Amino acid sequence: MRYKNFTTPTKGGIIQNVKKAVILTTALAAIIACAPTYVFAAQTYAEETQPEETQPEECNYPTSFSNTLSFASLTDYAVSGDVRAYAESTKLYIIKPDEYGDERLTTVDCGFELKRLDYDDAGTLYIQSAEGISYRYPDLAPSDYVFSPITDAVTIGNFLYILSAGSLMSFDSGNNNANYTIFDEKCSNLKEYDGTAYVMNDGSVYALSGTSAVAAPPTYTDFSSSYSLPAGNSAQVLLSDYTVKTVVIKPQTEEGYDTYCTRIDLTEIGETFKSTETIKITADRSALAIAETGNATIIIMADENGRGASYITLTSALETSAYSPPASDMNGAYILMDTTVYSRPYMCGATALSPIPAGSIVEVKEKFELRYLDTVFYRVTYNDGQKDVTGFVAAGYLTPYQFSAEDQPQQTTGNGNFTYDNDIQTVIIVLLIVGLVIIAIAYLTVIGTRGSKNKKRRRKEKAPSRRDDDLYED
Repeated sequence: MRYKNFTTPTKGGIIQNVKKAVILTTALAAIIACAPTYVFAAQTYAEETQPEETQPEECNYPTSFSNTLSFASLTDYAVSGDVRAYAESTKLYIIKPDEYGDERLTTVDCGFELKRLDYDDAGTLYIQSAEGISYRYPDLAPSDYVFSPITDAVTIGNFLYILSAGSLMSFDSGNNNANYTIFDEKCSNLKEYDGTAYVMNDGSVYALSGTSAVAAPPTYTDFSSSYSLPAGNSAQVLLSDYTVKTVVIKPQTEEGYDTYCTRIDLTEIGETFKSTETIKITADRSALAIAETGNATIIIMADENGRGASYITLTSALETSAYSPPASDMNGAYILMDTTVYSRPYMCGATALSPIPAGSIVEVKEKFELRYLDTVFYRVTYNDGQKDVTGFVAAGYLTPYQFSAEDQPQQTTGNGNFTYDNDIQTVIIVLLIVGLVIIAIAYLTVIGTRGSKNKKRRRKEKAPSRRDDDLYED
């Protein structure tokens, strides 16, 4: 015997298949109906479980760049005018004012123990090693310079300063040699430079004046903090709406500090600004303020070559100056070549708003021109296909275009009800509906095809001699 399974479509079977299709369709419809709820719930969950964004560190521009050397064991010192030198172990420290009056520090590791320092009348610095060998700075070449014997007495005018067993006393010859004790202990290295007496006391250097000692700390200008300035929210501020603001940079801040400006690269902004140099402002200077962040303001002013460059400085160093825009020479413009609309009249990555292709027609709002900027700018409004963009374009990319009544640019605001979340839900629902239709058609096609085959099989086969439910034959 052979086992043989026949399925003969009946009216009940067809009805059963139709019921299955209805059940499937109903289930898919239910899924579609619930889809927006699931999507919304998933999005809500994602929003609720997202970690809070860390707020960027606020920009805190230094009010002062002054710093002071700290010595563990000062060996010697030397003074020549405004230049000071200090020796500690193998290190030589020289503090010298630059052209702006800032005390700049130079540190040199001589590679040998330093014992004594001295300047000659020409201002050349000499170093004596612990072995007694003399060297000339800065090349550290051996020299035949002879150091004067260490003294314990120096006379300046009417005053005689005497160093004895670590104490320092002064005698005033103009007052019957009245004597005064300036330091009781820990004094050494009594010297005279340019008519002033100096002494070391407890690792610090003092200038002597009459019967008193005035501290002469190794203070210098340290710009290291300007190379790690937090950018704060400046990236967002630079892309926000802008009202032209011109300022005057004052040599001193409202608090009485010297004013400094740090040059920064605005190609892109990270957590900190990319700083290249810091300069001192010694006279009033004009600038364009483009963004305020923390206690500082980003400005555009002329660099040493007269070209506009970006800097940051204390807001308290700025005074607002009057600005009147020049009369505009066009109300519409044609874009000559591909360019970019900028949020500020300064072209850089941090102010770039939107690309604008050649051939575009824009509406001109105003003309902008300052003598310390590299070019003339126009504030324009341009529709990028989705929204209106208002910003600045350099004059070299524009040529005048006269609007007629019928081709005046249309102001569009876009669809105010559009949101990203609604759009995602719509796409999902459409895809589910399309999927439902495809599945239903495929299912009904399969059912129809199977029924057609069974009909053809019945025509070819003879009627069975046994009952329909007889599943075996000899």
